[in-house]
Amino acid sequence: MKRPGQRNFWFSFAVVLGGALGVLLLVQSVTTYLQVTNNLITAELARDARTEVTELERTIRRLGPRSPEALSQEIEQIQQEEPSTIAWIKVLDAAGQTVAQGGTPVGPDFDFHQVSLTSLRTAPISSVRDTPNGPVMVSLFPAVRLGRGPQAAAASPEAPEGGPLFVEVALYRSSAAQNFSRLRTRAIIDVSAALGLVGAMILLWSRFPHYVHAMQVKEQAELAQSVQADLLLAADSAFPNLNFAATCVPAWQVGGDFYDVFAADQGRVAMAIGDVSGDGLPASVVAGVLVGAVRASSWLEGGAEHEASTRQLNELLRARTSLDRYASLFWSYYEPGAKALRYVNAGHPAPILFRRNGASRGAVERLKEGGPVLGVIAAAEYRQGAVPICPGDLLVLYSDGVTEAPNASDEEFGEERLLAAIQDSGQKSAAAVRDDILGRVRSFIGDKDVQDDLTLVVVRFQAQPQG
Repeated sequence: MKRPGQRNFWFSFAVVLGGALGVLLLVQSVTTYLQVTNNLITAELARDARTEVTELERTIRRLGPRSPEALSQEIEQIQQEEPSTIAWIKVLDAAGQTVAQGGTPVGPDFDFHQVSLTSLRTAPISSVRDTPNGPVMVSLFPAVRLGRGPQAAAASPEAPEGGPLFVEVALYRSSAAQNFSRLRTRAIIDVSAALGLVGAMILLWSRFPHYVHAMQVKEQAELAQSVQADLLLAADSAFPNLNFAATCVPAWQVGGDFYDVFAADQGRVAMAIGDVSGDGLPASVVAGVLVGAVRASSWLEGGAEHEASTRQLNELLRARTSLDRYASLFWSYYEPGAKALRYVNAGHPAPILFRRNGASRGAVERLKEGGPVLGVIAAAEYRQGAVPICPGDLLVLYSDGVTEAPNASDEEFGEERLLAAIQDSGQKSAAAVRDDILGRVRSFIGDKDVQDDLTLVVVRFQAQPQG
């Protein structure tokens, strides 16, 4: 089993690794999108620019030779037909002088050296410029023959009629970006996934201290559960004068219910059951104190000592716990020689003594003598009660978690169902009676979890062995 430090290290390592992968995915997604879209937009604009040049050549050839002014009008008309796509179109001669244009050029002209280089290649040269209406890609196409007339030749004598001309086309980058919405959607999904992964890792890291604390609390609760289980007597322990069985089912990992049965001097057998208000660790701590007091105090020495010990427990809880932390306690001892059970009930649900009197149904007696719950009333008085015991009698001690167990309709199991289970017990062993009661409770509540600690102690009294 891995120690907590090892688990924490691997958890931290996994969170850091996940965060690093998320950041890497985010950077890669953004970089890839920018590179791919830039290349695709550039290629798309280059194709569109070549298309515009081809259309311009066709238009001029169809209309015949034009003067620079007429050529500018034709180009202006082409530009105005697609103002959101074409920023401007210019026609240049071999010296780099403008022959005709449509639109408003922005930025520096291509110099003569660039124009000369362009005339030697078939592919255009391009650059990106910023304009008030957004960035444009400017492409300079070489050796375009537009069939100039005499007036055009007179305006630009450096380029003879029919000589090579150059066309500069500026297209808005936004016009091509609109064609890549699917790629943009894919990039948004990738970026969102990367951000989600990074966000999840940040959230995990921020919650990591709480996770560590929760793990520590869980380990402490498991330890407390083990300690509390060790404090409780084995559920089917054997005693000379009685048959005993018990169970304790906490609503949480630990609870405020407890029981104890142990042999004492002069053949006596002590039996106790208690219920501390609340649930969980606080209640279990008080329950542990009461278990220790049951074992350590001198209450088994007689009635006066029993009553005095109960008063002392009451004052102890009042002095050392809050007002909302009180407890009920039924503690008793069986004297086989006197065939009597002596007890004090400090506010606990009255145990049921079921007597076998030879009839088909036995008599039921409730053990109520005692006083109020512990830890509430100052200087409370308690009285010891006593009942005779006969062989075969059945004693059932229980917490309110048994009778108040609710079903899906919030109906409680109740004392009537508990009494019916006890009266149907016949001469069954204590373990069989316990299992029957628990089975009926679980069948009654169905799939619902236990809402309160559920504790049950069953004792079948037996005849005293002959010496």
